Amino acid sequence: MHYLEALDKLKQGSKLYLECQSNPSIFNQDLREELKHRGQKPYATIITCSDSRVPVQHIFSASMGELFIIRNAGNVIGDFEIGSAEYASEHLGVELIVVLGHTHCGAVDATVRNEGHGYIKSITEKVSEAIGDEKDQRKAEVINARYSVKCLKKSEVLNKLENQDKLKIISAMYDIESGEVIFDDID
Repeated sequence: MHYLEALDKLKQGSKLYLECQSNPSIFNQDLREELKHRGQKPYATIITCSDSRVPVQHIFSASMGELFIIRNAGNVIGDFEIGSAEYASEHLGVELIVVLGHTHCGAVDATVRNEGHGYIKSITEKVSEAIGDEKDQRKAEVINARYSVKCLKKSEVLNKLENQDKLKIISAMYDIESGEVIFDDID
């Protein structure tokens, strides 16, 4: 599916989510069997935070097999996330990658407040790399998502696909209070 069609499908799914607050998509044994036999053909990759308040398939009214979802605290980008995104685009034909940040992100908050110890420190250090000295949490959340897009674009595989107009990588923000998703414009 072309990235503009995929983005429109995400926007329409988000609209459904806002209107009915539930996922009207199909989740049943027949679909599981179908996906087992024909494999997955997701129309978009969503890289987002592990936060349990970000129910990705519901937000976009998507069924099983429709979204390739990569999650970690703070939606930070490292080798595993890039490799997963490359796999989705190269092998599954996904033409749209959305880095979905969200409001009230704990990883961004911990970074802004200079907290985090143990392995959490590796996350806050990555977020700090993205947001610099920004102390306004809302601004920092947007900056963090956009920085993750820049990190993905460093991939030779993803960059080549984007230059061939076979892939688009954008960021978006999910408001956990209103349920609204605001997408960055495709340039």
